[in-house]
Amino acid sequence: MKKTALRDLAALATLSLLLTLIVLAFSTSIYGFAMFVSYFTTPMVLLMNWLPIALLMGLFYAATGRGWLAFLLTCVPVMPLALVNYYKLLLRNDPLLFADLKLTTEAATMTGGGHYSLNVTPLVAVGLVLIVLATFFTGKWMHLRLKGRPLLRVLSVLGCAGALALYTLVLCPADSAYAITGNYGIVSEWSPTGTYVCRGLIYPFLRSMKFAVETPPEGYDEKQAASALAAYSEDAIPDEKKVDVIGVMMESFGDFSKFDSLDFTVDPYADFHALQAESYSGELVVNIFAGETINTERAFLTGFLDPVESYREPVNSYVWYFRRQGYLSEGDHPCFNWFYNRLNINEYLGFEQYHFYEDRYKAYAEPGLIAGDKVFLPTIIEDYDAAKATGKPVFSFNVTYQNHGPYFRDKRYDTAYLPWKDGYDEGDYNIANNYLSGIADTGKQLKAFVDHFRTEERPVVMILFGDHKPWWGDGNSTYKMFGINLDLNTEEGYYNYYTTPYLIWANDAAKKTLGNSFTGDGGRISPAFLMEKLFSLAGWQGPAYMKAIRAVEAETPFLNRQYRLENGVLTGVNPDNGQDPEWLKQFRRIEYYQKHSAVIQP
Repeated sequence: MKKTALRDLAALATLSLLLTLIVLAFSTSIYGFAMFVSYFTTPMVLLMNWLPIALLMGLFYAATGRGWLAFLLTCVPVMPLALVNYYKLLLRNDPLLFADLKLTTEAATMTGGGHYSLNVTPLVAVGLVLIVLATFFTGKWMHLRLKGRPLLRVLSVLGCAGALALYTLVLCPADSAYAITGNYGIVSEWSPTGTYVCRGLIYPFLRSMKFAVETPPEGYDEKQAASALAAYSEDAIPDEKKVDVIGVMMESFGDFSKFDSLDFTVDPYADFHALQAESYSGELVVNIFAGETINTERAFLTGFLDPVESYREPVNSYVWYFRRQGYLSEGDHPCFNWFYNRLNINEYLGFEQYHFYEDRYKAYAEPGLIAGDKVFLPTIIEDYDAAKATGKPVFSFNVTYQNHGPYFRDKRYDTAYLPWKDGYDEGDYNIANNYLSGIADTGKQLKAFVDHFRTEERPVVMILFGDHKPWWGDGNSTYKMFGINLDLNTEEGYYNYYTTPYLIWANDAAKKTLGNSFTGDGGRISPAFLMEKLFSLAGWQGPAYMKAIRAVEAETPFLNRQYRLENGVLTGVNPDNGQDPEWLKQFRRIEYYQKHSAVIQP
């Protein structure tokens, strides 16, 4: 009996491993065989994908007493996941998440409506044939059967079910398990698709349950939130007041001229400060530091205080509002379309056209590099000129890459913007000057970019802003060397850490159309409030959600993850402890409804 039990366990382990390998082969996406091989170099990836399949097969074997049936029943939930993930990656370079299960109707529409063609590829054919052959072989020759011992079988079912639940609810969500399965030899850790694919399918899919549902705020009731939002009506932009809007979010753009400890030999911000002087300008109090770029980006586009990294379906945004007003919505980013999954999510946000490295900037950039601002900004003008030909007003939002770290510890600059002083670390000194060299060039390119629109006959308003402060050395070593306070327990350190500049500039045609000079001090605001600043300066009332934001601005000029400013005092933000004031609780309910209600598309 013991030999038979060991044989059965070995046979089930082999069958579950075969199914795991088939699923992993389907999971490799564009990375192909190299990714498949990489799974074997990271044993934890194999283990985390095999374990739930083995437990599920063991459960079915104990329940049915038939090896071939246990294998087939395990394939029933596993193979559809593998196939859907395979085709989703093939067609959209977007992996299957648990949250996608609610989008079956949309998926059926896309495939049935001719948007995508699901051809049976050789890999799919081979995988399905192996499943059939393994089922047949197991049933005819392996003789995997359990007879009698009902109590043992019931205990086995319960044991496998319990272990599977433990795996799904405890092991999968654990950040420690996620860290040790980081298989980044082929993919970038900044690619949501890459970080998923490098871990296979079953493990990252089950882990995505952790992020599938956003918890509603305290006291949330959908009908009450809908009613609260409906109290604000949506107003159209009057035709005679429509102007073109061009946004440029500048990568890692911080204004270090405000730090007294930095004495510039040459001012790298001269061109940017000249633009500020003729604009409405201030500082954003962002949620992030040295990374997570899309938080600021999507806060600006949606008005959400702390937007999630990934959206799996269309979501309310100001882009959709502009489209409802007859605007053409477009944009550019010179880096890869998989970076933060912008290829798909920008479509969900409402953009009709967006260019990336793959479809445009690969031809502009030097080999192995991403196009800088000297190349990037003129292409925005090209797109704008093409959009003008449609006769529609234009909303253009663009994200630069120049000034993205690392800034390197060796000298790569021509001008030393900061003088050398005794006690400086050479590597940190080079980091600062390498960074400031890029900043100075960005200012120069922005000047030429803005100058192009000065004489534009059509009215144009431009919004320029930084996403976050840059990385300056491990452990913020460069900041420390220059004596820049980043202590978040102090007000000075907090603002030094989380602020970036913004400005809103208008050409003469826009100033005349909107009756506003577009100059002045805008103060410190949240990225989620920046679009509202534009609308207020333009005299536009905007969508209902923006009016709800104005009610919040009456209470505080900014909110980020840590603090809000209330009566001139930084006050901690903690929605989980129920201590937020009623006006903020009410807004969080409206915000949640805005995120999850049906999108009104043009």
